[in-house]
Amino acid sequence: MGLSQAKVSDMSRGRFRGISQAKMLECLTKLGRDVQIVVGPARRTKKPGRVDVVFAA
Repeated sequence: MGLSQAKVSDMSRGRFRGISQAKMLECLTKLGRDVQIVVGPARRTKKPGRVDVVFAA
């Protein structure tokens, strides 16, 4: 995947500091995962939009 074992271990534990989004997406596709990014309208609140990450089995 082009990452050290330590970085892979960190990612598997949910620690993504120092890993770019592009590298994370590249790793997921190399592992045979499909990646889908969906952009939708913000909720009707004064709060900023949100980011959700959902892992499907």
